[in-house]
Amino acid sequence: MGMSASERAELLGRWIQPSSENEQAQQERAESMVRKAITTCEAFDGANVVIYTKGSYPNNTNVRRDSDVDVVIELQDCLYYDYKPGVIGVEPPPPPYQGSWTPGSWRQAVIDALVTAFGPGSIDTSGRVAINISAVEGSRPSADVVPSFNYRRYDDSHRTLWHEGSCVFPTDGGSKIVNWPQQQLDNGRSLNTATNHRYKKYVRALKNAENFLAAEGTIDELPSYFMECLVYNVPAAILTTGDLDAGFRATLAKLWGLLESEENERQMVEPNRMKWLFTSDKKWSIQDGKDLVLATWSHLGYGG
Repeated sequence: MGMSASERAELLGRWIQPSSENEQAQQERAESMVRKAITTCEAFDGANVVIYTKGSYPNNTNVRRDSDVDVVIELQDCLYYDYKPGVIGVEPPPPPYQGSWTPGSWRQAVIDALVTAFGPGSIDTSGRVAINISAVEGSRPSADVVPSFNYRRYDDSHRTLWHEGSCVFPTDGGSKIVNWPQQQLDNGRSLNTATNHRYKKYVRALKNAENFLAAEGTIDELPSYFMECLVYNVPAAILTTGDLDAGFRATLAKLWGLLESEENERQMVEPNRMKWLFTSDKKWSIQDGKDLVLATWSHLGYGG
């Protein structure tokens, strides 16, 4: 027997909720502890270091019982840059960085500071990008710390127009990974305001749906950022359709249409609007999106 409208309304009402106040306090504690570990470490004296959170925590799209924290430790003394595809630089390159930090030494210094602060048993350095700090039940969630560098993408040949981002070098020797956390934050807030907070509510609903369906074995587990990306591509007019139930139904229907159309699929973007959503380097596929939308639709009993 399918889910009734009242049952669905009750479930959606739970799914759209952010982290609890206690979870938020624990997230703040984790961020504060990482910040203290870096700012009190003598190895970073004299370095221009910026520390900030990225992802679902600052974007307020994390859900209950799924509240890890991503903290960026960014060195701004040296700048990595590229030109926008199709743009060729005509100016001489900027003076080379004269300092001692390399991607390897920067990462190691961050690891050393975290080990000193949290203890070696709490630090996992096996990831190719992030350094993980294990959770302490009832005190703090796990944290992923990313040792990064300042990055710019120049949009003109004279380097007068640019977008500011962040880049990190994987430990396996792969190409640098460029992220756009501020753009993601700004664009998400803008869409959330334009939709009377529906955007972030539906991101949380879809994340909770994925958590449930993956635990049930109906779909494969997916990165939580993928759900944020999917909902971002739904027009504001769709997100604000009717009540919460009607709006979420319309959101899933629109997503199915976008994922079914090859033309639309090529135009879908990440919330930062600096990256296409579906490229070969991503941890998700169009089929993953279809599976998630269809399973969510079916579980909620929308039918028709």
